[in-house]
Formats: sequence, C-alpha cells, structure tokens
Amino acid sequence: MKPKFWKLSHGTEFFTHQALLDAIERKLVYVHKDTHAKGTSPKQQGQNFLEAAVGEYFYLTHGNNGIYLLGQFSGPANIFSTMGAGWLDRPFRYIKSSSTRDRYSGLKKWWAPSDHSTFMSVPDGELAVFEECILKPYFEIALADFGI
Repeated sequence: MKPKFWKLSHGTEFFTHQALLDAIERKLVYVHKDTHAKGTSPKQQGQNFLEAAVGEYFYLTHGNNGIYLLGQFSGPANIFSTMGAGWLDRPFRYIKSSSTRDRYSGLKKWWAPSDHSTFMSVPDGELAVFEECILKPYFEIALADFGI
C-alpha cells in the first residue's frame, strides 16, 4: 500500500501557540467541518479530514509559522470534539518532530505551509517534490523510509 501524505494546518487565527502545543500533548489534531474546498476541488477540506483513512500521514503546521511534527492518523474523526460545535478531531501517532523551526520558503503548492489551506493531500505525482521540500529538510526522512 502506497502511503498518503497530507498537510494539516492549525491556523494562527484559531490556535494560539499554547493551544497548538496542548493539542500535540493530547495527540489530537483538529479541522472545522466547514473548512471550504480549494480551487475547483469537489470536496471541502473538512470532509477530506473526516474521510482520510486511519494510517495516512500528515505533517502539522501552525500557519506558516513553523512545521511541528510528522504524524499518522490512529483513529477516525470525532464529530463531538473538545473544540466545540463544528470542529472535528482525530487521534494520531507521533512519528517525529521537525528538526528545524525555520519558516517554509519553498515552492508554492496547495500542500505547502505557505499556502492558505488547512488539510490538503500531496498528489502522487508530487511526492518527489514533497520529499525534497518537506520530508528531508524538516524531518530528515526519505520516501524510501516509507517503502516508496
């Protein structure tokens, strides 16, 4: 099975730095169910978060203020979130912290931290770019570590 990767952003307008750290400590990530679709995508980002499979990977950002960790969904989305009405949360397995807190300044992609998106998948055709822009510089991990 080929792994799937997502960018997941806890936006600075909804999450203080402390709230982000608290979420990480609880091993929960959040997306609002009404987070809009990007471009011409037929699905809202909130719906994608709800439907992402257990076992898929994500990297967590705080807007473009830093990349924090690489995680793996360990359970389904919970619609009765501790964040309140409309929010979804999901448990995750911690894989690795980012080795740097440098802001991302690489290519402009919907799955990149610099894009104003919340939950975007990395297309299969862009995995090599994802490896060079995110996995290697922030986590010192290669796609080969995932069997790709």
